Amino acid sequence: MAFATGGALALWRFTRLRSTGIPVAIRELPAAGDGHGWRHGVLLCSDLDARFYKLRSLRPGADIELHRQRVELTSRRAPTRIEAGIFGSGVRVLVLDAGEAGRIEMAADACADTALVAWLESSPSVRQTRTLPVDIERTFRSQRARGRRR
Repeated sequence: MAFATGGALALWRFTRLRSTGIPVAIRELPAAGDGHGWRHGVLLCSDLDARFYKLRSLRPGADIELHRQRVELTSRRAPTRIEAGIFGSGVRVLVLDAGEAGRIEMAADACADTALVAWLESSPSVRQTRTLPVDIERTFRSQRARGRRR
């Protein structure tokens, strides 16, 4: 029974996620060696975060969550000879500083690379976000009143 449930969950996860997300491979740094630790899956991006789902996982939720305000693309590199055999042609390896998720490498094709960069750049960083006063109406009125006194 448990095997059938696990198989059904794996099949649902594989078919549902594979058709809706960006196909990538991710590994956590530091890696054990050249070509080791890569996990294939899909990346689903939303307004505030991106969730990575391993294709061979039975976990009901995301395996890795990347919070948009805390992710920074630090570098890109070409795959090593061993990695090129795993991924095929046209893949780049992006190195990300992902906040709580740590440093990770993401292998992605040019389209996925562009999508990830666009997702990251379309939201200002926390340092650039301007916060408004809590009581903006009162502040506006006091500045307006000061202008009349002159």
